[in-house]
Amino acid sequence: MSENSSLYLKLEISEAKLQQFFEADPIPVILDRNWQSWWDSREMYNKEPLTHIPYYRFATNRAVFDELMEDKSFLSTEHYDNTTQCWTFISVFFSENYWEILPMLSLLQNMMSYQDPNNKGAAIIYSYYWGATSVMAYLTLTENQFRLHHSHNTDEIPPEFLTEANRDLDHAVEKLSQQFED
Repeated sequence: MSENSSLYLKLEISEAKLQQFFEADPIPVILDRNWQSWWDSREMYNKEPLTHIPYYRFATNRAVFDELMEDKSFLSTEHYDNTTQCWTFISVFFSENYWEILPMLSLLQNMMSYQDPNNKGAAIIYSYYWGATSVMAYLTLTENQFRLHHSHNTDEIPPEFLTEANRDLDHAVEKLSQQFED
């Protein structure tokens, strides 16, 4: 990857539980078979072994997302839909580096403990903006299970989720571009 991939996250979660998550501290997750298998499936230059999963060292989870939204170079935004109880977070220019995305994946795994068992969600880090089909990470959060998939290409992503991600990223780019032109 040579250009920053985009992060798209959509998660069913009550507003109260989302606030609880935001107020909590980022904490490390355990390197397990799911993580190791996903890491082994990644293709990168000078690949190092995954011996631990780095995590953000911020005062709260909210601070992580606030920093991404305050730094204009990420082009980040969020939206909470009270009707569907879904939180969407977008970062158009998130990262080009696997070691940089690991703390976010760790944070997303921690979110699952705040979901109700029947809630679901998914996130993708992919080459949306550059029009390429490469996928750095695709994960699902369902029934209190965090799963990193071995997806390398957008044709391996559920079409309805990818269509929604592309549409929401299109809207975010348009909206954020207008904001920053002012």
